[in-house]
Amino acid sequence: MDSKQQQMIRFETDWYPLGGGSSRQIVEEFGLTDRDFFSEVNRLVDADPPAALSAAELRRMREVIRRRLWMAR
Repeated sequence: MDSKQQQMIRFETDWYPLGGGSSRQIVEEFGLTDRDFFSEVNRLVDADPPAALSAAELRRMREVIRRRLWMAR
């Protein structure tokens, strides 16, 4: 994982309990649309789930990612 990808995972790890970061913050910090950001985070979480999260936390994070992807259609 490169540094930008690590930043994306850290960002979403901090924000998933609140439904994910705001669209404005995502654009400002990463220059990505919600769809692009959450697609990449989804891919990263599937490939290498954050070790600091419990199974329940990881499940909740994935739910938030799926919901945000659905909303960004």
